[in-house]
Amino acid sequence: MAAPSYDYSFDASLAAFNISKAAFLAAHPHIARIMAAAMVFRPSSPPRTLLLCRAATDTYPLKWEVPGGSVDAADATILDGVARELFEESGLTATRLAAPILMSPEEPLPEPVRAGLGIQPQHETLGHEGLTVTFVESRNLWAKLTALVTVRADDEVRLTPEEHGEAAWVSEDEVRRAVLPPKEEGEGERKLDFVSDGVRRSILDGFRVYAESVAKESNQA
Repeated sequence: MAAPSYDYSFDASLAAFNISKAAFLAAHPHIARIMAAAMVFRPSSPPRTLLLCRAATDTYPLKWEVPGGSVDAADATILDGVARELFEESGLTATRLAAPILMSPEEPLPEPVRAGLGIQPQHETLGHEGLTVTFVESRNLWAKLTALVTVRADDEVRLTPEEHGEAAWVSEDEVRRAVLPPKEEGEGERKLDFVSDGVRRSILDGFRVYAESVAKESNQA
């Protein structure tokens, strides 16, 4: 899948990430790696966001996440990293990066949700550095920018099989209940297992950010 030229706009709230990976890490020497992720929504009722299931042969097999990965040295900016990861993992082309997404407040986890996590909460040290979520990986501090992204209307989701085996559009209620919509009409709900609680909480915060973005656009109309 050949990468497109990136032709997106971005909100002023993301201007701090319109710099290279090298510049970001030089300004934050205690951070070892910067990640980039995208949340894309369908304006349905209720709104649904795109989640991807990691391949059975990958780390954290069959766990769910949003499109994302490491910012590369070849990415001109961290924002380009968001657009590239989104395209590589889903085939969707970013047209606007609208807002940063952090994490919803910590809350008690129902046991079925906890049991399905790829990383247990006691092994995940979560925090934030400005507008990034931080976590410890391999004894190093990593930072992750997740952005609310608008994509081209005619794009269709296309997966890279060695990375992800399934895509689903999931509502906030389904995320909170950790269930997936049925694959076919007449089938029941399925269990939704997340890579980590940090991933789950970022997805929930994404619904808040999306609702605020829709309200803002409505007020400006």
